[in-house]
Amino acid sequence: MKGKKKKRGMVFVPYDYEAAFNKSIEDIHEYFVEQMLKNRYKCVYAMKEITAGEQFEIEIYPEFKTMDDVPEAGRIKRDNSKAQKNLNDKNSRKYVERLLNHNFGDSDIWITLTYSAGNEPRDMAEAIRNMQNYIRRIAYQRKKRGLPPVKYIYITEYSPEQEIRWHHHLVMDGLLDMDTVESTWKKGRRNETRRLEKDEHGLTGMSIYITKEKDRKKGEKRWNSSQNLKQFRVRKVHSKRPTATSGTYKPIQKYVDEFVRDRENIREQMLKWYPDYIFTDSGVYYNDFNGMFYIRARMRRRKENGKTEEGKT
Repeated sequence: MKGKKKKRGMVFVPYDYEAAFNKSIEDIHEYFVEQMLKNRYKCVYAMKEITAGEQFEIEIYPEFKTMDDVPEAGRIKRDNSKAQKNLNDKNSRKYVERLLNHNFGDSDIWITLTYSAGNEPRDMAEAIRNMQNYIRRIAYQRKKRGLPPVKYIYITEYSPEQEIRWHHHLVMDGLLDMDTVESTWKKGRRNETRRLEKDEHGLTGMSIYITKEKDRKKGEKRWNSSQNLKQFRVRKVHSKRPTATSGTYKPIQKYVDEFVRDRENIREQMLKWYPDYIFTDSGVYYNDFNGMFYIRARMRRRKENGKTEEGKT
């Protein structure tokens, strides 16, 4: 007797779902929301769960089998280098943000390293070499003190069009004293060194500031990190039980209608799914192409003392 053929899973095209769904549901009347729900395109919804330190993100978005089904603003094609570059830059900034939240926290160090006149690098390659030399000197200072290898992420910024001079944003663990961290940089003296301080969004605000768009050249990488950083966790699912521990699994799309009709349902459902986290905020976005939706939510892990207040939508 012949064995049964294994059923292949569905294959979906990658696309920029944030660009595809960039209009807030709060800007339209509820009547039009209902019309979109009634006449929407039928498809599968996916949900990404991203755990980065105390921060927890949820992204819910439709998946499509062909690029023609994707709203035009989110389409990625081989001959569309601008759209691909925008997606690459966006994903890169998200990646750095999540690495920061997963590996650093209060008491770690954020330093902005600047250049004095005559010490400016000629190009990005020289700027990166300057940082590599600096990291080697930091490693030497740590080794002398019996400290473990440094953990770091640095980002280089320069834009003559925007009158932004060469400088580096560096986040590193706080085991080495700040005076040594600052004095080890030999290219300039107008540096700013401070201890990190997380807010309800962890280090996301700081990350957005240091990874903002900088007219990066194609193929040019402006951020680097040590290899001893821990990776944040990403999990994608297409179905979920009503609570964290009970109920029958339902497709994610079954929850979408409730989320779209009332954002309070997002908060309530997230707390059922993730009782160890505190709800921070959420958003629902749509497009005029096919009446589909993109939903995001953010949460943070509860502190052990239970004194953390819940965020609001």
